Amino acid sequence: MKFTFSKLILTSVAIVATLTLAACGGGSDSTSTKSSDSNTVNVSNKKTIAPEKLGANGEYDENALAKKVAKALDSVPDINGLAKVYVAQQGSAIFLKGNVPDRNTLEKIVSVVKSVQSVGDINTDGITLK
Repeated sequence: MKFTFSKLILTSVAIVATLTLAACGGGSDSTSTKSSDSNTVNVSNKKTIAPEKLGANGEYDENALAKKVAKALDSVPDINGLAKVYVAQQGSAIFLKGNVPDRNTLEKIVSVVKSVQSVGDINTDGITLK
């Protein structure tokens, strides 16, 4: 199955996030370390990034969790090619939208999404069973 994102929206969000970080004095020279609070990651000594916003390379990424979920779903051969599902996130909540052939496939998809670290709620209201 192919999980796609709106490139325009992701690019816009990435630009806004980069500009926000730059305005706040953040940047790629910051270092990341896990804090004692398991819900945040320290960036330098002053900033923290929530786990659902922590990108693959330790950078701030507004859609990091959605990207991790899409990657996890792409790696499951049992559901690959059976459904076309779009993944979005709001905080730690994951929103799924698209077409799935049956309830069994949807249950497999939800199981994979639940297995991704930092996923909170999962909303499947946008899923249509064919």
